[in-house]
Amino acid sequence: MKRLALVLCVLGSVATAQKGKFTTYTTTWNNLTRIYSIYVPPVLQKNPALVMVLHGAALNAESDPPLRVCTKTMGWDGLADANGFLLICPVGSFIPGSPTGRFMWESYGTAMYFPAVPDDSGFLRSLILATEKPLTSGGYAVDPERVFVMGFSSGGMMTHRMCIENADVVAACAPVSGSIYVGSAPVLPHPSRPVSVFELRGDADATLGYCGGAYWPVPNDPKVPVPSVDVDMNYWFAADRLPPNATPLCTAGKPSPNVFHLDSKSADGLNELQFARELGYGHTYDAWTISSTWEFFGTHGR
Repeated sequence: MKRLALVLCVLGSVATAQKGKFTTYTTTWNNLTRIYSIYVPPVLQKNPALVMVLHGAALNAESDPPLRVCTKTMGWDGLADANGFLLICPVGSFIPGSPTGRFMWESYGTAMYFPAVPDDSGFLRSLILATEKPLTSGGYAVDPERVFVMGFSSGGMMTHRMCIENADVVAACAPVSGSIYVGSAPVLPHPSRPVSVFELRGDADATLGYCGGAYWPVPNDPKVPVPSVDVDMNYWFAADRLPPNATPLCTAGKPSPNVFHLDSKSADGLNELQFARELGYGHTYDAWTISSTWEFFGTHGR
């Protein structure tokens, strides 16, 4: 089934009956006011897993941050209810514009667009560490071996960065419709340890092209280059110390015929790299994605 490519943050709607408690907080990081929400299911496991969900670029007024994308739109609260994990939904930084502006993440290649560099990688890490504190210290006693990050679009790009720079605290990540960087190719660091990765990309994505293209991060600014999915995968094959990928996802600038999935495991079986091509999908997010992502997370703790 084909999905039309929509504006960056538009996702496939998921309706769930929320049963737990959704609370929004503000804090200060790097001299900037930051917002995040935590969803606690009715029955939270003892030493629960943590899933951090990063929204796509949201074309909203500064007074209207995307607080409930992870629950109302994506439906992660239903999975938290069923599985007893803690859900945390941070909000990106606001970039002024006309007529409103947008909330997005400081992924690789986007720092220039922010009035003040927000250090999203450090901010998100701080939230994870805070949830791992014991209940007596205001945390949730999250199991540090079961911390997972996923995101869509701008959030998908930030998911890559989180798992590169915070591999010591993140066990697995799932970027959806988000390239590892935009703009000029940076020299990317390697994570401090291997991280399991499950990446999903639509092969009809006109916003962040499957086989590369140009991306328009901010209105009235020039478009910037986008790497192909092979760049993402080749990076992670090397970073996870796996043999090089012998099955290119793109051939001559187009999706390779009959190549829909990659799956590679480390020799000890502790880390896995998967890629799923969403056939005919544009820049969108569908309900099946969350169940597949949680299934991957559920079997890839450390």
